[in-house]
Amino acid sequence: MNRRQMIAQCVGIGASLMTMRSTMALPVSRPPASVVFLNPGESVEHDTGQHWQLVSRFMAATAGRFGMQLEVLYAQRDHLLMLRQTESVAARSAAPDYVVIVNEKMAAPQMLQTLARSPARVLLIHNDLTEAQRAQTGNERGRIANWIGTVTADAERGSFRLMDYLSRLNGSGPARVIGITGDPATPVSAQRATGVQAALARRPQDRIDQLVYGDWSFSDGRDKARVLLSRYPDANILWAANDSMTLGALSAVQERHCSTIVGGLGALPEAVHSVVRGDLAAIVAGDQFIGACAMVLLHDYHYGADFAQVGGPRQRLDYLKVLSGSDARRYAEMAFQGRTPLDFSGFSRLQRRRAGAYAFDLDALLNSASKAA
Repeated sequence: MNRRQMIAQCVGIGASLMTMRSTMALPVSRPPASVVFLNPGESVEHDTGQHWQLVSRFMAATAGRFGMQLEVLYAQRDHLLMLRQTESVAARSAAPDYVVIVNEKMAAPQMLQTLARSPARVLLIHNDLTEAQRAQTGNERGRIANWIGTVTADAERGSFRLMDYLSRLNGSGPARVIGITGDPATPVSAQRATGVQAALARRPQDRIDQLVYGDWSFSDGRDKARVLLSRYPDANILWAANDSMTLGALSAVQERHCSTIVGGLGALPEAVHSVVRGDLAAIVAGDQFIGACAMVLLHDYHYGADFAQVGGPRQRLDYLKVLSGSDARRYAEMAFQGRTPLDFSGFSRLQRRRAGAYAFDLDALLNSASKAA
């Protein structure tokens, strides 16, 4: 390397360091962020489980860590109520800084259009828009300027890991898989099914006998599993796309006293405890944390560290983890039985003066909680 090249390289390194320092600068002085979460779920537990209540709980704990104000409006799984709540928030004279929404029942494009009238910035979580919806609505920071981003967990990677684990548990013989996914119009349902198919495609002897759609409830999971087990008595693996359907499917397997391996996604307390007891083979954890992750991104954005600079405005976070055995026991202790809520503030790029992409990591979260206990 000649002297000119060395000088150029040093200048480049210096510029990179200056950019990093400016990105990680101390927060500008401004009041803490106010956030409204339009939660599509139920405020009390019903047949579909407490997923959305847990999303709100971990969001609230993270808001508390950062001093943010969080208001949660539950739509009770009624998308028409959710649209009315959106209208009400958009009409407020004192708008919140941010509104967090979900593409439940494919309602997000209408919600985005409604919220475009508000000065609040909008973040979409959990269920992304479909490509057809994006063709009509546009993308983040486009035609709807106050739609600043989308944050989802990588459901495809999560279900791939689940099926990889269940297949290895099944042994060297062919996998005969039956499955229950969610609403066919919901993007996360399709992503979970795609991940399962990708895991099974690696060996020609493995196959999915049938995949059916469900309504996310225990009773529907049990009823669908009864039909599938009768139709495919040789099935050795059964998976479902959320906890409630997975536990319903497990109930059907136990009724028949068969040896079908059962696993799913979600990690509600009752599902995790079922893994600890050895009834469910495995459950994929992390979906309830998507709101907490979103609060971290909003906190940083509010104080000048735009998440779009590290991964773009459309963030797909790869942190979902398969729980089995001792991992499930540790998760239950840390997530549901700990004296203090799990602390997501350590993932803040501002809080830790950290450059680079966000690195949400479930093991790191549980380890830090274990040390604090």
